[in-house]
Amino acid sequence: MRAHSRRFYLSHFGLTLLFAAILLGWYPQTQWDVAIASFYYDPALHAFPLKNNFFLSGVMHSGLRSALWFIPLALIGVLLWSRVTPELQIHRRRISWLLLGMACATLVVSVLKKMSIHACPWDLQMFGGYAPLLPLFADLPAGISPGRCFPGGHASGGFALFAFYFALRDDAPKLAYLSLVIAVLLGMAMGWTQMMRGAHFLSHNLWTMWWTWMVLLVLYIVFPPLAAKKENLEVPA
Repeated sequence: MRAHSRRFYLSHFGLTLLFAAILLGWYPQTQWDVAIASFYYDPALHAFPLKNNFFLSGVMHSGLRSALWFIPLALIGVLLWSRVTPELQIHRRRISWLLLGMACATLVVSVLKKMSIHACPWDLQMFGGYAPLLPLFADLPAGISPGRCFPGGHASGGFALFAFYFALRDDAPKLAYLSLVIAVLLGMAMGWTQMMRGAHFLSHNLWTMWWTWMVLLVLYIVFPPLAAKKENLEVPA
């Protein structure tokens, strides 16, 4: 485990915990989840008209999810190629870390989703479905099947690219921050796609962002993507 500055812990853990506190305390009072979902819901049809939209469903959901598999497959290819290419061998730990980080981040979100009692918007009574809208820590009412819809699984594919930020921040900070921006934009675009279809609330995607970031942050601390130099164990903030 590598030592880090106080500034690093304040900026990364401190802001992360503050974000969680906002999601837990302030955000539910805004009613933004229902307001945004209602914008895409047609009460006359009792349905979300964009649910089966070709671009949203076929391209932004199924297509983009499949396209993102290119990233780990490309990393595996580079990792295998590095066994016979000396110039790439110094990057083996970083590439392995990227693969591990993305896998862990998406797996945690997937497990949490499978354990969730919360239903998707299109399954809620207020949107023509069967399930009640439940607070975050509510108990599942008798006779209601668990919704398995929280947090947002699709958005985790984009937010998992936070791994590139952590993999690059120690020696390529400009690329790291570019990766951070791309991960946020892609994760939110993928998440909003599902919101337009009625598959998720905004809070589902914000919690996905929080979980993927936290998993990768802890992994970065426990098992850094770059080996620490003996003469300087502290990395920049």
